[in-house]
Amino acid sequence: MRARILLALALLPLVAAPALAQSTLERVRRSGTLRIGTDATYPPLEYVEGGQCAGFDVDLGNALARELGVRAEFVNASFDGIFPALANGSFDAVMSSVTITPERSASMLFTDPYYESGQRIVVRRDTPGVATQGDLSGKHVGVQINTTAQYDLEKRPGIALTRYNTIDLALLDLQVGRIDAVVGDAPVLQHMIRQSFPELEAVGQRFTDEKFGIALARSSDDLRRALNAALWRVQQSGELDRLSEKWFGPASERSGESALEPASRAFDAGIVARTWQFLLAGVWLTARLALSSLAVGLPIGLGIALARLRSGRWLAVPAAVYVEFVRGTPLLVQILFIYFVLPTFGVHLPAFTSGAIALSLNCAAYTSEIFRAGVLSIDEGQMEAARALGMSDAQAMRRIILPQTFRRVVPPITNEGIALLKDSSLVSVIGLTELARTGQELASRYAAPLTIWPLVALTYLLITFPLTRAAEYLERRWRPVTRSQAP
Repeated sequence: MRARILLALALLPLVAAPALAQSTLERVRRSGTLRIGTDATYPPLEYVEGGQCAGFDVDLGNALARELGVRAEFVNASFDGIFPALANGSFDAVMSSVTITPERSASMLFTDPYYESGQRIVVRRDTPGVATQGDLSGKHVGVQINTTAQYDLEKRPGIALTRYNTIDLALLDLQVGRIDAVVGDAPVLQHMIRQSFPELEAVGQRFTDEKFGIALARSSDDLRRALNAALWRVQQSGELDRLSEKWFGPASERSGESALEPASRAFDAGIVARTWQFLLAGVWLTARLALSSLAVGLPIGLGIALARLRSGRWLAVPAAVYVEFVRGTPLLVQILFIYFVLPTFGVHLPAFTSGAIALSLNCAAYTSEIFRAGVLSIDEGQMEAARALGMSDAQAMRRIILPQTFRRVVPPITNEGIALLKDSSLVSVIGLTELARTGQELASRYAAPLTIWPLVALTYLLITFPLTRAAEYLERRWRPVTRSQAP
């Protein structure tokens, strides 16, 4: 009997593997939706227009989904977050100008290539002597994080790398002279230069031969085969050629032309007129995240502070450990843990819920210290006087100590609320398009960081300014009357 059980356990992976391999395609067809992750900050391949993803990859993804008999649903997330989301099942596939590399192929599956690209060098027009990657030795070079440009240049000695979240920020640093060159995908760089960086130029030829493919989880071989068949049909019908000509032109890499309209000015009021409504949508999400996190974090923080002040060690020690752990780890890591790691334990939370929980728990740790400091600032004699009047410790805390504490902690609590409002930008890593992420998408879409980022900064200022004024009003109204101020 034991031998049969051991044999069954040994054969279980072999039996389960085909079932697992079939599950992804079956789930896609059953749901009628192919969930595709993308970082839509890479025009003309993927960008955001009118609140929707657009670009060559998006059109191709929609065509492939039609071939499968389903609908493509593109989910916009930061590039460093789409692969963990693919691994934990948040996406069925990733289409985001992903180059097929041996390193990536070791952890993911790829379809057949659908586009050939390569890396090019961009410099200022007054920079002599740079034409090949060998000329970059001793130079300060900008790349987008987690791209093949970064991986290639990291292997070359003598090159100082600076990594950017989006390629337009690297080009902006190059334009003002902080770095010497930028390396990235040829069609994207050509589009960006044409849009908003006339002082820059692409030099030399492509020095890599790269192929873009659709990335899938290791357990999705059935979906990979289905997408390969769909890709073959799209190629045979000529639709792939039509999409390439639409987005890159017949000689895109020589002319640098793209399907997007050029923007000739550093600051373009027309872009502001076209994008303000999308910034408002980002403001709404940012405000929801901040307010909900503050509403949850404040009472939890107060409870933790009281646990540390008025409880035995059985409650005070865990509260102290929680505070030190949260304050000692980055908020970004906490967000990533809740969204990407918890699903491995069977806890699947939506992106907004994950972000709100991470922000709330982080807020609770910091506000607990604010409340604890506020309580400790109240003279101990007031507690003793309350006890002398027959109050219990709980009554004294509720009626005497805490009302005074709340008045004293208004300024630091306001500062925490403002910090929380700005820290909400970190949730973009899990695909939430709040204000900062909206700015990132628009800056890449229009290749106009000097227009979009000042507008984003002004929007943050307009949000936080009323908070500081309200805090000042409450501080003046609740300021204790001293003997010298008494009539």
